[in-house]
Amino acid sequence: MKRITTRWWQAIALVGVFVGAFLATPLMAQTTPAEAEFDWAAIGQAAYANCMACHQANGQGIPRAFPPLAGHVPKLVAAEGGREYLIKTVLYGVMGPITVLGNQYNSVMPPMPHLSDTDIAAALNYTLHSWGNDELLPEEFAVIRPEEVAALRGLGLSMAQVHELRLALGLE
Repeated sequence: MKRITTRWWQAIALVGVFVGAFLATPLMAQTTPAEAEFDWAAIGQAAYANCMACHQANGQGIPRAFPPLAGHVPKLVAAEGGREYLIKTVLYGVMGPITVLGNQYNSVMPPMPHLSDTDIAAALNYTLHSWGNDELLPEEFAVIRPEEVAALRGLGLSMAQVHELRLALGLE
């Protein structure tokens, strides 16, 4: 009888692939603009699962590695150009030094174009309405729609270009 050996890291990677495929499969379905209503709350938390490893379930991020979203994303969306910046960050990623809530970060956020327009919009809306962020949103805030995400796909931005957009917002 032949014994099959697997290194521990191969086993973990294999489990990650299966779990990722299981979690992502229902999220990959595209929503058309013709659908009656965009119910971001129903899928937002599940779509945010793609963000949790770095930004954590509580939106606090990982100190010195990945910035918090709690208390910060409402400032981004309120800045002129911030709404598009948030969408472009998810679509194209971002790389370069930033300051968030007084702390420096210089990590890489990978692009996530594999997520559907609906998933990106839902995850962003979930983030904007979680961890007390909803109380910090501008009064005129309207939820990010899948159509907005679709309009920003295909621009071919680099992570460095998205970083420049971030700097142009003039936020700390």
